[in-house]
Amino acid sequence: MQKEFNYKNVKKIGLVARPNSNLDAEITNLESILKKKGVELLLFKESSQRLNLASFELNELFEKSDFIISLGGDGTLISLCRKAYEYEKAILGIHAGRLGFLTTLSLQDTPKFFEEFFQGEFRLEMPFMLELILETKRGEILRKNAFNDIVFFRKQMNSMVSIEVFRKGKIFNQYFGDGLIIASPAGSTAYNLSANGPIVYTLAEVFILTPVCSHSLTQRPIVLPRGFELEVGAKDCVLCVDGQEHYEVDEFKSIKVGLSDKGVCLIHPKNRDYFQILKEKLNWGN
Repeated sequence: MQKEFNYKNVKKIGLVARPNSNLDAEITNLESILKKKGVELLLFKESSQRLNLASFELNELFEKSDFIISLGGDGTLISLCRKAYEYEKAILGIHAGRLGFLTTLSLQDTPKFFEEFFQGEFRLEMPFMLELILETKRGEILRKNAFNDIVFFRKQMNSMVSIEVFRKGKIFNQYFGDGLIIASPAGSTAYNLSANGPIVYTLAEVFILTPVCSHSLTQRPIVLPRGFELEVGAKDCVLCVDGQEHYEVDEFKSIKVGLSDKGVCLIHPKNRDYFQILKEKLNWGN
């Protein structure tokens, strides 16, 4: 299970900024806010080349920090969630640019947020991640996690892909088309949504299978509970983890997917309303 989060013991906070961005002014402002609280801001070494702050490689940053600030957009936060899951550290997403589904705290609201945070007035959410187990043809086991989704898609644009999904050794379903999305609840509003998959509440203990451009009108998305472990088989196909890691399916003897048994800890302002964010982002009621 996730380690207990104790805001009273926070002394060092790590920060990772959106790649290839100059956010020095924003980082300096955050450093000033935290310094007044007696908290040291540590920096991922690639987040700035000019600031005179203690900077570290990513693994060391996670080891030294009580929690991590993701400064950027949803993509930056998602890339850190897998590392946070590994180190059992919480993440606070602060958006610098377009407002996302996950990074809902704005820079101008950070002074107020940290005043409330150090009084214990904040929210913790622990959405479950997807677990991916890859077995190579040499018998080596690779374990990966995805915050949003694991996507299987065709390698050749002029052909469709056939994907077989098994449960307990029996065929569960077979998909013909452009690919298959396996999404977490948090990832239901990402690629899954654009492929007409369902929106699922972030903290639900389920995951989603959504076909991409299926060649059969009877193939529809399906929501499955935690505890279902699926094995996926396909040829001439690529799998992608959170849009950031790619693997050739043919290189593996076995590919298993399910929902993780623990979540990644996300820090939110106390007044964050998931359904209000959905209304604003999707223009519900307009």
